[in-house]
Amino acid sequence: MNHKQTLSAAIVLISTIVISGACAATAATATTTDPIGDFSFPDITELTATVSEGNLIATITCTDSLIDEHIAGAVFMDTDQNYTTGYLDDTGSDYVYLYDVVDIVYADPIKTATLNDDTIDLNTLNVAGNKITITIPLAMLGNDDGDMDIFVATHSRFVKALNFDRAPDSGVLNTLNGSVRIPHPGNSLAGGSIADLAGDSESPDITGLDVDVENGVVNIAVTYNQNVEPGDLSYGEDLTGWILIDVDQNLATGFTNTEQAPPTFGIDYRIEYAVGKAIGTDAGITKIDHESDLTKSGVATQTMGVLLGVPYNDATFKVVANQVFLGIPLGLLGCDDGDMDVTIDSFTVFGLLDGDIDSVPDFGGGALNTSDGSIKPLLSCTGPEVSITDPVGDSSGFGLDGDDLTGVDVCSAGDVLLVTVAYSSLSLDDGAVTTVAFDTDQDPDSVPDYSVIYFMYEGNLGANIVGNFGEGPDVRDATHLITMLGNEMYLSVPAEFLGMTLGAMNIHVETAIRTGDEDLIYDRAPDTGFISMGSHQMTGDLDLDGKITSADARVALRIVVSGAHNPAADVNGDGQVTSIDALMILKAAAGEGGL
Repeated sequence: MNHKQTLSAAIVLISTIVISGACAATAATATTTDPIGDFSFPDITELTATVSEGNLIATITCTDSLIDEHIAGAVFMDTDQNYTTGYLDDTGSDYVYLYDVVDIVYADPIKTATLNDDTIDLNTLNVAGNKITITIPLAMLGNDDGDMDIFVATHSRFVKALNFDRAPDSGVLNTLNGSVRIPHPGNSLAGGSIADLAGDSESPDITGLDVDVENGVVNIAVTYNQNVEPGDLSYGEDLTGWILIDVDQNLATGFTNTEQAPPTFGIDYRIEYAVGKAIGTDAGITKIDHESDLTKSGVATQTMGVLLGVPYNDATFKVVANQVFLGIPLGLLGCDDGDMDVTIDSFTVFGLLDGDIDSVPDFGGGALNTSDGSIKPLLSCTGPEVSITDPVGDSSGFGLDGDDLTGVDVCSAGDVLLVTVAYSSLSLDDGAVTTVAFDTDQDPDSVPDYSVIYFMYEGNLGANIVGNFGEGPDVRDATHLITMLGNEMYLSVPAEFLGMTLGAMNIHVETAIRTGDEDLIYDRAPDTGFISMGSHQMTGDLDLDGKITSADARVALRIVVSGAHNPAADVNGDGQVTSIDALMILKAAAGEGGL
């Protein structure tokens, strides 16, 4: 589809007389055209929507005759014109009419039609010449008044399609006034491109990643150094791609990270595509299931899969020569504004066994920002760094379970605390549990205020952070805040997981093994005492970067909302942190007063 094609729409109001009765009914007709040749078959040239005599009539006109052909498609209808609601998640469509016509030699075609997965009268579907006419009583659409937004899709695939013709090409057609508009969000951003070194991976070898946002759709093109069409791949060379997206650019959210160290991007959505003879050609999205009881408990983050393509949504995926192309509506990404951070990992079945994965940007290179095409780097220390070493081999577990600590490094990166824990040896099948304890009130006689507890089990890495978070559970999933690299574990802990600010605190690390109902402590770093951080904090400098900026005012507001307390945020000295303190910090940042 040509997203740069100018969308045109016209309204034709037609008055008709109803013979059987003394009253007249008015029909409203809205029409939009679609470029000829933007799809092979069936190629839509026009969509007409008419509301008449209690029916919605959608007429799809194609370039070629549809007789004796297999055709399928869907009509997506947003009757309340609210993109946040819908029968299908993230599409805004309250009703989806699905049709399929299969040509049978020497017999009538087999037709099927459903409305929201329920079988509907086949008389609602008519195929004649090069036109598909679908007539749906408004009574079946919640007795809608006929003022709705629609779009249609056609294809010739069985079950579902990731490549299809759409009308309008972008956005929706309003049945009442004939306008074509992009439902919010409808942002367009320049995006950017990354060239990747050819030959830096055996297979697959990515040479380029291009991402932009146009008319509310994220367009992604991945270029490989070899032909990746299914017919050109051997068994075992089936290709997989994971596009990792941090839509809110917030490390604190997400269900995973990019496995770069230190963790910098909280991945909210993972687009997964597959190309090959064995696994076929398909694409989907993994995202957080916010409605699951497990996610709500905070113990772990449960994910769910979203199928892409018609009839589920209008996301597209196609493979041409050495490139794969995806078009993902922002509605499928939480109705984001399009400003996001993106990376990609690609691998084959054989390559994965050997650890051969090609990443763009290269591993450790950060992520591509879609707003301006810049590369966002990984987090790095902006405040003082404290490092300690711990004797090798002093663990009572003899280092057999990932329990022998050898060092701890701590520093701040803005409002994120970076902790690196080193071991004499570490692997994903180790059984020890590590606890990083944060005593934010520096009271050695009390239980640590917050603790990050991470563990490895049967090749999986998991983590939780325990503490007082105000409203909600006292435990949160923290798996996306840790990355294992060699014999080191990297933690990136946002301030909101530590009482909203990175003030003065004492830190220590322990490894333990569970024996019955008790934890047997194996090793501690430091062996005695604590790692002290931020013993002197400038009033108002809440992100510990050594200066007063508007970022500190934002941190102060988060403290106000959370109800936490930080003496450095109480700039007026009244014993509490309020919006007045945030305003004073903001004025100081602008040079309009001191603290």
